[in-house]
Amino acid sequence: MKTRLLFTLLFVALCTTSALAAESYQYTGKGTVTFNHKMHGEKMDCSSCHTTQPPQKIAITNKQQGHALCLDCHKSEQKKGNTAAPKSCNQCHKK
Repeated sequence: MKTRLLFTLLFVALCTTSALAAESYQYTGKGTVTFNHKMHGEKMDCSSCHTTQPPQKIAITNKQQGHALCLDCHKSEQKKGNTAAPKSCNQCHKK
């Protein structure tokens, strides 16, 4: 009986820990970003984003990576007077 109770408690603890860990990576409310590769490719050189030769797919796995890659360029374009560069979160993040 004690063994069964111990395994049940361990199972519940494991499930709770896994659920909490997964929750930290869930949707934050801003919405996902749909990247228009064709439009970006028409406006800029591939090497602006693809820094390796040959160019490879860029995997963005978290918010920090996405913002580091995209926001610096968008801010730079805004300073140059490019009015098409997004100026607010909701222009890229769609719910």
